Amino acid sequence: MKKLCNIFVLICAAFILSLNTAFAADFSQNTSNATLTSALNVLESANKQDVLTVLGGNNPSNKPIKVMFRNLEVYGYGKCEAVTGKTNNGGYVIFINKIHETAPAEAIACLIAHESVHVANGCDGTFSEELRAWTMETRTWISLSSQNPTASYDSSRLVKRENYLSKLYNRDGQQTTSIENLIATNSAYQNLK
Repeated sequence: MKKLCNIFVLICAAFILSLNTAFAADFSQNTSNATLTSALNVLESANKQDVLTVLGGNNPSNKPIKVMFRNLEVYGYGKCEAVTGKTNNGGYVIFINKIHETAPAEAIACLIAHESVHVANGCDGTFSEELRAWTMETRTWISLSSQNPTASYDSSRLVKRENYLSKLYNRDGQQTTSIENLIATNSAYQNLK
């Protein structure tokens, strides 16, 4: 009887865990892309609820945010890693540059975290908002790459960016001085308020 009870408990535990996983991994309102879903799962595993709640609809539009890969060069943003825009129905969309499709999920997750800051602030286009976004991206990378150190050894352009930002941030004693300088000298941000 005790053996039967133990088996029943194990079956129930497996069932509950499978339900939890099934519900936790549903990002179908955000994307249908498997790579982007993996990046969102990384954010969930790292407990980045601040990012996930914005993506889920806790933003000025009160709508889930779509996340997709796009050739940003077509839109005149070829040098950008990702951009956020408004949709025709009043929602938001995050476009990740298509060149990053093969980057590790952890690095893509950092871009999503970065762009979520813009959405949370209604894309106000200020230097302060951009600095918060870059800082969120950098801190997210530091956290994610410490959980999965092999991600930081990838040779992709995006991982090189994330490693560089974290190096600057750590060199500055977890301050943003060097990141502020990067933003200030980047021609893409010359019109920030």
